[in-house]
Amino acid sequence: MRILPIAFVAGLGLSTPAQADPTIGIGLSVAFGAGNVDTGIGLRVFSDDRRNRAVGSIGLDYMFGSQSIRGTVGVAYLGNNLFGGVDLGYNFNQGDFDFGAAVGAARTKSRSSTSAPVAEEVSPDRDDLPPDS
Repeated sequence: MRILPIAFVAGLGLSTPAQADPTIGIGLSVAFGAGNVDTGIGLRVFSDDRRNRAVGSIGLDYMFGSQSIRGTVGVAYLGNNLFGGVDLGYNFNQGDFDFGAAVGAARTKSRSSTSAPVAEEVSPDRDDLPPDS
């Protein structure tokens, strides 16, 4: 049982690049495992908020069929305020690992909206500066 916390922390560390702005999403999930197919609703945190790129994800799903909570670590593709992804999940109630897919909505930004701000150039002959004494 100690592998789950280690996998969760490792997935979290690997899915959050240093200069990215994370975003959240909500969507529908389908899990395939233990001979069953289960559907649910889930919340995901993505490693970046820029659209048209692949990102890492972690999340939690509530599975309707088994009435259980499922933790996930995976990858997703962010589109224009939409996402689609695949993940490895762990059903906390049943203690089983499974594979899943999810689609849903996420707030994304265009690639050009993340550019660094341009500093204003300061001229030494500005009129609004006090005169030197």
